[in-house]
Amino acid sequence: MTKYKELFTHKNGKLYWKQSKGRQAAGSEAGTNHGDGYKTVRIDGKAVYVHRIIKEMTTGKPVKNELDHRNRNRADNRPSNLKAATRTQNNLNRKFKKK
Repeated sequence: MTKYKELFTHKNGKLYWKQSKGRQAAGSEAGTNHGDGYKTVRIDGKAVYVHRIIKEMTTGKPVKNELDHRNRNRADNRPSNLKAATRTQNNLNRKFKKK
């Protein structure tokens, strides 16, 4: 968690770099969207979901379970929109495609 606070700041559900890193300028939004609505950043070679980082920075505690987006919008990473959930709870809140 300390590492996250060294690397990032967050505001309104978005994550920003504190320092320049590679092609990313300090103050620019962090994260790559992979087309499924979730954003990830690479830390020490490992992809980490932006919503998990924001939740951990907000609560000060490691995120152990899954996180559910209350409004089902995966791009809405405001702390008030994120809640801890089991896999079953998270699956119950999914949007299903009509056949």
